[in-house]
Amino acid sequence: MSCPLCRRRRGKRACPAKGETICSQCCGTKRRVEIDCPPDCPFLDGAHAGAWGGRRAERDRDARRVGPFLEGLSEAQGRLVLLSLVGVTAIRARRREVDDRLLLEAVRALRKTVETREKGILYEHQADDARAQGLAHELAELFEAEDEEGIAHAPADRDLLPALARLERAIAAALAEGESAHAFLDTATRLAARLGPPPGPRPRSGLIVEP
Repeated sequence: MSCPLCRRRRGKRACPAKGETICSQCCGTKRRVEIDCPPDCPFLDGAHAGAWGGRRAERDRDARRVGPFLEGLSEAQGRLVLLSLVGVTAIRARRREVDDRLLLEAVRALRKTVETREKGILYEHQADDARAQGLAHELAELFEAEDEEGIAHAPADRDLLPALARLERAIAAALAEGESAHAFLDTATRLAARLGPPPGPRPRSGLIVEP
């Protein structure tokens, strides 16, 4: 039976969180990131613990991929960058075709739209790839939320624009590493797992995001 997570390799480990048999590679790379592992899982300790316990270098790399791009931002702007990681991770879970290239194109199109809007011109910049354009719309919705009275709220463009610009630069830098087509998305997924769901008003698109 193939692993239900990657659908490529053979499932060999009984995963108590998924209730299915998954492959050792997905177990090692996705535990506590995409898999909500129970504390008594036998693969978290002993001979199999190395894949998780030895991730200091991975955590340092994640910090280098995001940390420098938060420098100089205001608290509101930095929060938007971090919360966008949570949103991107949620989108990734729904749209498996998304990779760093598509994400970069989508963020760039949205950043240009916000930049034009801040100048007083309402114009939606289009991504070359239709999939990226759809992704740009989903990203835009991430920053819209409703309070308890059903009133819509969105961050000011003066905060959203620099946040998107930094996100764009971070994705481009990860792509330049040439490590994989999902290097930044993998980093976003791991960081989102540590950040957890932020408090805030009720989202319009199913995700809570508030600057």
